[in-house]
Amino acid sequence: MSGLFADLELGIGHVNLPDDFFATSSAIQIEVLSDWQRALDELRLRALVRLYRDLATALGDIPDAEKLERFRVTCQSLDIACPDDMAALLQQY
Repeated sequence: MSGLFADLELGIGHVNLPDDFFATSSAIQIEVLSDWQRALDELRLRALVRLYRDLATALGDIPDAEKLERFRVTCQSLDIACPDDMAALLQQY
């Protein structure tokens, strides 16, 4: 089912689902949306880890605590929610 759209140049996206989706039962809609949300959350976490690693590489040989703080500042400046457990995410991905 199509419906997820992204403008990769502008970094924006939106959802425009077809009428077939809305014709299904609300229970099915919730199940599908939950599955999509889990998958998108996973992709978001992987992208956050990649962003951190890109920044950490650019920063070179400074302490990990300072890299993490600069990552948090970068996220804040980009209006990106930074998880509190970023250190655990780095170990997971």
